[in-house]
Amino acid sequence: MRQLVVGVGEGEVSRDPDTVIVTYALGSCVAVTMHDPIARVAGMVHFMLPESSMAGEKSSHRPWIFADTGISSLLRAALEQGADKRRLIIVTAGGAQLMNDAGMFDIGKRNCLAVRKALSNCGLVAHAEETGGTVARTLRIEVATGRVWLHVPGEEIRQMNPRPSLVPCRPIKETNDAA
Repeated sequence: MRQLVVGVGEGEVSRDPDTVIVTYALGSCVAVTMHDPIARVAGMVHFMLPESSMAGEKSSHRPWIFADTGISSLLRAALEQGADKRRLIIVTAGGAQLMNDAGMFDIGKRNCLAVRKALSNCGLVAHAEETGGTVARTLRIEVATGRVWLHVPGEEIRQMNPRPSLVPCRPIKETNDAA
């Protein structure tokens, strides 16, 4: 089995059925996986900051670092590999608060909120998630099956089971029409 490691601020997409995509040590960062079970395309992004607007030009050079540009980049790459947006199964993990209660800017919580917003803006919704808390996590996705495995130190590795009843949501469009 081939392993693709996604580091902080990186993303990967693959069609190779003998590949597992993995990211380690998700603290306040969040990982998002996408899988199309028909096209057998899988991908993952490991972002560390909620919004690209906070970095100006840097965001165009390293889009995977941010929730908004990282998730849209992951979606674009998955579609380029043959995925169909309507079939994508999305799993998210991370966003822990690893600092003391005063925390540094509550980045884990902000990342959790940003992932939902970025997915919604892409017309997607998470089918399974494990976010928040105070523990680091490791996440892996099997390209062939789309099975996602979560490991928390001190616990057994377990499979995250998507809720199939959820359907992708559509982004809310704001209008300025006067009634």
